[in-house]
Amino acid sequence: MTESGAESTHAVSEGGISGTHAFAGDPPMLVGPTTSREHNTLRVGIIPIACWRVEDVRFDFDSSVVRPEMQAELSHLTELVQRHPPPSRTRPDPGSPLSVFGHADPTGNDDYNKQLSGRRATAIYALLTRRTDLWERLFSSPLGNDRWGRPALETMLQFTGRPEPVAQVERDPGARRALFLAYMDQLCGPDLSLERTDFLANGDDAGGKGDFQGCSEFNPVLIVSQQEQARFDRAQDKSERNAANASNRRVMVLIFRKGSRVRPDRWPCPRVSEGVAACRKRFWSDGEKRRSTRLSDKRRQFQDKEDTFACRFYQRLLDGSPCERTIATVRVRLFDLKGQAMPKVEFFAEIRTRKERGQADDNGEFVLRDVEIPTTCLVRWSRRTTPPMPPPPQSPNLPPELRGETDSAKPASDQPVDRDRDFEFETVLQLDVPDPASPAASDDDAIARRLHNLGYPLSLNPAVRIELFKRDTRGDTRNASAAGGGVEDDVVRRHDELAPPRKA
Repeated sequence: MTESGAESTHAVSEGGISGTHAFAGDPPMLVGPTTSREHNTLRVGIIPIACWRVEDVRFDFDSSVVRPEMQAELSHLTELVQRHPPPSRTRPDPGSPLSVFGHADPTGNDDYNKQLSGRRATAIYALLTRRTDLWERLFSSPLGNDRWGRPALETMLQFTGRPEPVAQVERDPGARRALFLAYMDQLCGPDLSLERTDFLANGDDAGGKGDFQGCSEFNPVLIVSQQEQARFDRAQDKSERNAANASNRRVMVLIFRKGSRVRPDRWPCPRVSEGVAACRKRFWSDGEKRRSTRLSDKRRQFQDKEDTFACRFYQRLLDGSPCERTIATVRVRLFDLKGQAMPKVEFFAEIRTRKERGQADDNGEFVLRDVEIPTTCLVRWSRRTTPPMPPPPQSPNLPPELRGETDSAKPASDQPVDRDRDFEFETVLQLDVPDPASPAASDDDAIARRLHNLGYPLSLNPAVRIELFKRDTRGDTRNASAAGGGVEDDVVRRHDELAPPRKA
């Protein structure tokens, strides 16, 4: 877990993030005296206190079908709900209500993406409240490629272990609803079942206004560069484009502070069944520019300057949220100057204001969790200066002081390294390295960062870095370039497999 004055991240997984928002208390109120009985009512705006985000990977592509793997992220939501219980669990005291926001990627048109993002938000709301009627509506009313059909039923039957033939379930609405309920129960478990009144608008609107909504493609967390987009437009296969935009396709659940309520008729977000006109009314004055401007050769990310969301209402709700940032788990392997792994060495790692000390494992590895990227990490490491001396044979009748069992008799080389000057090696790791499957993985900057982490620092001339790497891998049977691949392929493989070359 990482904590700061702004937010706290509770859980990070392959499919999502959950965390709490910092709450600074009610804002100050300006009041004036009066000599009459007139008065004004002061009302504080709704304030989210926690968030849960599930990624696109937990849905079928271009679909609202919830995949079984979401069970891991739902367990994190269970923990959040237990920390911030909703109204049904705190009556007669007020509880903390929820609301669901679906997001699409910036491909296709706004109206279609508004409906698709709304269908995903509907699927999550229905899952949490066991509204099988809403899943039946999604099943029976396909939209574009969002067609649940037989594949979705087969997935649910396999996950729940129910014996019904899929053809029977496909024909029988009653059997489908029974399957939906069994699937929902197994995904969420017994501790994550909510009521309509646990949501922000109290379930008062039949269309879910205030309780769940789709935000279309209006709030991208990432906007690819002009160069990348031009390549995507030329390609017949759009899988690369879809992978690059995966982080934009997400569903967010916000938990609000105790006693929060909204009237559906005053909630600015339109129903999932409505168009985008009401969304546009809440745009920043430069909202279209924010969500569509592309830099020539560099991606724009929300967490950098917070200037990619078009909707000012949504951005103000998510201000400082850990769930609209890129959080990663980073595995680090420590080597000596010759590229040989250093098991069991002591290390010190510093990321921004966060500091960690510990001992690497038998492979020379350690893990940093809940790392907000892009960033760098200062790492220092060292083996013990002298190997511990084996204890001489002793009589079991000797007192502890003479057997060397007291702290004062413990060899200095067995003490953990706890001062900066005690470390043999130091480097600054580049943690903002694109995934090998992403379009940016072959960019010069991405290769340079990988080479830096492999021991060929950014301070060197780019051509020198490559030549040194080629020299050190010459004759190595693991060399991808020798097997027909390029040098860049070898750099990516060695970096991501934590296997640097043995250096001359």
